[in-house]
Amino acid sequence: MAGQNCTSSKLRPQPLHQSSPWLVEQMAMHGVSGVVSYQASQAARAGAGRLCSSVSSWWRYTMSAYTSPSALISGASTAPDARPAGGAPFYAEQGGERALFEHCFAQQLPLLIKGPTGCGKTRFVEHMAARLSRPLITVSCHDDLSAADLVGRHLIGQGNTVWTDGPLTRAVREGAILYLDEVVEARKDTTVVLHPLADDRRLLPIERTGELLKAPPEFMLVISYNPGYQNLLKGLKPSTRQRFTALTLGYPAPAVERAILEREGHASPALAARLVQLAQALRRLTDHDLEETASTRLLVMAARLVASGLPLRDACRAAVVDALTDDTETIQALDEVVRAIVGDED
Repeated sequence: MAGQNCTSSKLRPQPLHQSSPWLVEQMAMHGVSGVVSYQASQAARAGAGRLCSSVSSWWRYTMSAYTSPSALISGASTAPDARPAGGAPFYAEQGGERALFEHCFAQQLPLLIKGPTGCGKTRFVEHMAARLSRPLITVSCHDDLSAADLVGRHLIGQGNTVWTDGPLTRAVREGAILYLDEVVEARKDTTVVLHPLADDRRLLPIERTGELLKAPPEFMLVISYNPGYQNLLKGLKPSTRQRFTALTLGYPAPAVERAILEREGHASPALAARLVQLAQALRRLTDHDLEETASTRLLVMAARLVASGLPLRDACRAAVVDALTDDTETIQALDEVVRAIVGDED
């Protein structure tokens, strides 16, 4: 790993892709330009021990600039027409969320987005980052996410110690939009690091380097979670929640959802109407123990399977029914709903 000896008084932060030839090689293998996706798994550590000898837990770090493809961003469509010529990914507005996001950005306010799985939270953030011409850094939160994963750490290799910015520090330095997806999955002691950035101070103290970063006006902090997954063990602390403005997204209205399926799923108007009708029926079910119901994302997947030639019943079974549950009785009940809506036709 390229680097230089560092002392506590002369720490020179380096972007991860500059300090790691191994990561540059991985980027080249995946054909990624402007997108960095890093998972320090056991295999990666074995192949690049010089990079990860000080990493105690694997972490995932995704940085995307909207001048480059976004196929690796969670939830992004890989359809050829998913990103218009103007650069912004397609997003069908539900009702005023674009204006709220823009006002929060202008007033340097952090934003909390709530909504069920597959309703378009991630796509909305992608869309707004493109509209505002800001780079987007996305972190998928998980149980092992630590404050060091967000802020950064020293990496040791070949006798050298190099400070590497985490996604949070990177976003502050570059004036990017930082998006923490499913933030309630992270430990509560990890999210506390967001507090000085999420209030009027807009500061990020880095204890290990002695730096105190002031967020530029272009920096924005966005977090999201699914309220259906909240419980006593997983939830936002009141001291964290009350630092954010909030936006609630649900599943789109039928007309909007049909338009999404026609655009993202390449569905005909008739197919889009049938799939939305199925979704409405499944979402009304209350007597089955489902953690989630049919999302817009699942409908898009079903539409794409049909567009590629799979029979409609088979597409609904694979993309919707089997994706929602493993329980045999529940699968049979959902299958009956599918049969009632789409029939036995191909």
